[in-house]
Amino acid sequence: MASTLHAPKQWCLSKVETINSFVNWKQILLYCLSLDNNFAPFLAEGVTWLKKMKAQPLRGFEDYVSDIAASKCRTAQRKVSFLELMLGQIANYCPLVSRSTLVKNSTSLKFIWQTIRQHFGFQVTGAHIY
Repeated sequence: MASTLHAPKQWCLSKVETINSFVNWKQILLYCLSLDNNFAPFLAEGVTWLKKMKAQPLRGFEDYVSDIAASKCRTAQRKVSFLELMLGQIANYCPLVSRSTLVKNSTSLKFIWQTIRQHFGFQVTGAHIY
């Protein structure tokens, strides 16, 4: 009998979290997001984007055109759409931090994790960098 693996159920952060519960939440969220190939480019270490502003509607992304079908081309607008969809998912599971901060003002996943850690007052030390 074949078994199927299921992603762990994601939960919303509550008003009272520990560093352990936050790290567990973060890891499960990253795993769930990684299951969608459209989010993969934004999950890599060191990936950044610009804040959402009228002057920068594409958040610093550029079109990538190749020989593949137009429906699968990675246009800057398509990248922004998937980025904002992913950021919206993160915001859905972190209602304690302003949705605007996470979706419009974020510039990287590192920014998001730092913002959430700051909300809970978790210190970042050289021994505990996540």
